[in-house]
Order: sequence, then structure tokens, then C-alpha cells
Amino acid sequence: MGNISIFNQSVYLVVTYLSIFLLFITCLYASVGNKQAKGIWLLFWGLMIDFFSLYISVHSAEVYAKGNSVEIWVFLEMLFCLVSMLLLAMASSHILVKNASNLPIVSVFGGLGLFAIIFFLYIYPDNQMIAQMRYIFPLTGFTYLSIGCFSQMNKKRSSAFVLAGLVTMSAAIVMLLKLLGFNYFIYGVWYTTPALYIMLSLSMVMLKADSFARKYDESCIEIEKDNQRIEEIIKYSPFPIIISRLSDDRIILANSNAIKLFDISAKELDRYHFKDFFADADNRRILGELLEKERVVQDFEILVKTPTGNTPFWLLASANIIDYNYDVALYTAFQDITSRKNREVLLKNQATRDPLTSLYNRRYFEEEVFKRIVESKTNNEPFSVLMIDADHFKKVNDTYGHKTGDKVLIELASTCERALRNDDIVARYGGEEFVVFLAGVNALKGKIVADRLRESISNIVVYSDEGEEVRFTVSIGVSSYEISDNIDTLIKTADEALYKAKENGRNRVEIFDKNDLEAFDNKEMQERIKNEVNNRHPIFDKEENAEISLLDGIEANHIQGENTNIEDHKKEDEIDYPILGVDEEDLK
Repeated sequence: MGNISIFNQSVYLVVTYLSIFLLFITCLYASVGNKQAKGIWLLFWGLMIDFFSLYISVHSAEVYAKGNSVEIWVFLEMLFCLVSMLLLAMASSHILVKNASNLPIVSVFGGLGLFAIIFFLYIYPDNQMIAQMRYIFPLTGFTYLSIGCFSQMNKKRSSAFVLAGLVTMSAAIVMLLKLLGFNYFIYGVWYTTPALYIMLSLSMVMLKADSFARKYDESCIEIEKDNQRIEEIIKYSPFPIIISRLSDDRIILANSNAIKLFDISAKELDRYHFKDFFADADNRRILGELLEKERVVQDFEILVKTPTGNTPFWLLASANIIDYNYDVALYTAFQDITSRKNREVLLKNQATRDPLTSLYNRRYFEEEVFKRIVESKTNNEPFSVLMIDADHFKKVNDTYGHKTGDKVLIELASTCERALRNDDIVARYGGEEFVVFLAGVNALKGKIVADRLRESISNIVVYSDEGEEVRFTVSIGVSSYEISDNIDTLIKTADEALYKAKENGRNRVEIFDKNDLEAFDNKEMQERIKNEVNNRHPIFDKEENAEISLLDGIEANHIQGENTNIEDHKKEDEIDYPILGVDEEDLK
């Protein structure tokens, strides 16, 4: 293909070398990750060997001008032309047929070409035939290569092969013109060789672009297949599933189960936002934070609502960030756990609530108030405890029956809940006793609250089964943080104040203040001493014996022990068991 005129001036030669370097760079770029990389490099080296044959031709002309023999140089020139033709033909075979075998091409064309070179150079010398072979070999190689490029025109993304086919076909036409003797058309046109290299470089860039476009098309097809598989999975899934776009949170896909669950329109999915179904904004925020951190969230409980309904319900959600329809989306599957949550609430209420009044029970009160006291101390806030007891409750039970007594307790509990704040804790402590924790309230304000509560309760009217009006009052004891920060002590001191209110006539409120601490401490000490005496082990009674004999005293001690047991049995017979459920104060 080359023209020896490029060696006439250094500028021509430099431009040609630059075009060769450009071709090398583009071949290197186009071959990375390309299935036709081998064909690209066969083309490059075929062109380079063709260019090197030009150099040998120029050198042989210089040797001939000096009067020396040029047979060996002509043989090398022809051999390089033959190798260039074989490489171009092999490059074409890789384009025509993927993973084609090069052995037939090398064997047939190489064998015939080598025989022709030897025959016309050494056996039957023919200078005219040798000159024609300079064009026949490149003509055959470029023709074969152009056919291989044009064979790819029917495929998608084949613009690079079309350009390469036009360029190589043009090179083949130039070789044909030279072979037919029309050199005057192209004689002295030095730039045909660098132009060929530059155009082929452009086709290599286009080949890489087509490769990217082809991969993009393949990825689009794969994405489409994945989307179809996802849609099939969602469609036939027994669980409600929603896919929402992560950028604007709009729902883009939902199966029939999800449409029924959230009561939405299948034809207007894009007008719904996934966040709109959350009944709790914090619930949504926590889910978003977990997705940002993990990208996958399993078994997350969410409280949701429908666009048309006001009653929230519980769902168990599993969410995953996926690529869907050329966008980043959130895939969420749901399971309705409303019945399970209702059972959990029921069990929790059974564990923490009093079955009659629905107030908190004693255990919950003590555990929760312990936390509240710690919180109040941290914030340096006051707190108080009220102990409430229904006056003459035994008389109500005896006069009107236990059903009426239960009504009294229920109304008393209901009044306490209505009269107090949401932050206050009301609990049934036992029997007709109720206990209240007031956060942020000192003893004086606690007494004001207790008096108002006492007055409200005194206005309650309960009707017996016979329709009789039943009115009742309460006595209330108040203790505060000024006395102690221990829940047990607060309850005991509030109970002491309640006892004082009972002694002072009932239907009143009494405060346990610091002046009552000394009497309370003495009473506590007396109770401890009494408990120690009652719980004294019998072995210590033997310390009063003046003498213990190891031999003779056995019988005496045995008799003494029998007598002691007899006396103990007599005492047990004299003890009366207390009546269950009867308060000592009511008996008075």
C-alpha cells in the first residue's frame, strides 16, 4: 500500500511515524476487553510489515544504484509483502468467523506466494512479474480484509466496520490502479499511507465506542429480563410487595396483595408515596437510617395506615435497595402482624395492668417509678407520691355487696385517671389502696392535687344492684422527694401519712414531713426488733440452761424437749387465723 515517496523528505516520514503511533494507541485502546482483539493486532502488524517492506524496497534501490546485487533484498521485500498479506487475511478471518483457524489461510496462500517468489526470482527470473507481485500481495490482503469488514454491516452497531471496510477497499483500489499501470493518478502522492493509518485509527475508536454501545444494549436487555423476573415474582408472591423509587419515594410497582392491603388504585400508583403510609414519622426515619447503613433491612415492624382509613395497623417489613427499570428503587415485602401485636399488647396489659380497674399494678408502678425518680434527680426536679384509700370500704361491701364494691373501685380508678396528667402514674396497690406518682410536684403542690382529687371522688355516685345511691370518700397520704428518693420509703411514708388521715377523721389529706421522720424511724426500729425476736432460732433458748451434761443430761434434755413441744402445740391451738381480705382499720 505504501508509497516510497514518504522517504523523500523527513517531514513526510515524521508524519507517517506519528500516524503509526496513533494507530498503535487506538489499537491498544480498542483491543482492551474486545473479543476481536486478536484480529485488531493481526491488522496492525500486517500494516507494519507492509510499511517495513517499503523501507526494504528503498534500500534495495540504493544498493542497485551502487551496482551491487539486490536479489536477497528483493527476496526479503517479497517475503515481507507475503507475510503482510497473510496477516491481513488472518485478521479478516477473525472478523468473518469468530475463533476461526488460521492454518488453512497460512498453508494455501503462504505456500503459493512463497513458491511464486522463488520461481520468478531464482528459477525463472522475471522482473516484471516481481514488480507486479509488489501490488498483488497487498491487493489480495486488503481485498480480503475489506470483505471481512463489510460482512459485519448487517449487525447492530457496525459503523466502525463500515468505515474500516471503506478504507481497506480504497487501499485495494490503489493497489489495483498501480497493478494496471495507472500510476500517474497517484504518483508522488506520499500521504496515502498516513491517511490509511489515520482512518483506520478512527475506525478503531469507533469500534471501541460500538463495543461500549453494544455492552450497554446487552445490559439493557439483561435489566429488562431482570425487571420481568422481578415483576413475575412480585405478581405471584403470596406477600404484599411494593417497589418505590428511592429518589422521590413514588410507588412504581405493587402486586395485587399490596393494592388490597393499602387500599390503593392500581391505575394511579405513581401518585402515591411510600412514606405516606407510615402512621409514625419516627418509624419511617429509623427505617431510612437503617437502609442507608445496611441497604438491607429484615423483619422491621412498622405502623401504617391506608389513604382512606384512620385505623393504623402493624406490618412486618423486609426492605432491600435494588436496581429496577434503570433506577435505584426500594423493594419492600410486608406481612400483616396486627393480630400478633394485639396479642402482645394484651399479654403486656395482663402483666402490667390490674384486671378490675385497668390501672397499672404494683410491680409495674415500682419499676417505672424507680426510672422516673432517677430521671427527676438527673434533671433536679421534685416529685411526690400519693397513697389513696377508700374510707369504710368494708361497710360498702357488707351493705351493698361486692359487685357494688367493685363499681366503687372502678369509678375511683377512672376518676384518678381523668383528674391527673398523662405523665402521672396511677396504680392499684392492693385491695382498696391506690398509689400515684406526681412528676415535677413538691409536697405542698402534691397536697393541692390530692385535695382536688379527694373532692372529685367525694362527688361520685355509684348505684347498687337495687338502684340505691352509694357515695364514698377517700383518705390520702402525701410524701415527697424531701423525705427520700427510695421508692419503698416513699410508699411507706405516704402510707404513714394516710394512716394519720384515717386517725384524724378520714376524707382528708395529710403530708408526711420531716418532723414525722423521727417517730417513723423509731417505729421502723421497733418493727425490726420485733421481727428479730419472733424469728429467733430455738437453739439460742438453750443458752439460758445453767449446765449441759454430755452424759447424764441427755434424758433430762429429752424430757425437757418433749415438754417444750407439748407447750408449743397448746399455743398453736389457741391462735385464731385472721379473716382474709379484712382490713384492720375497717374493723375499727
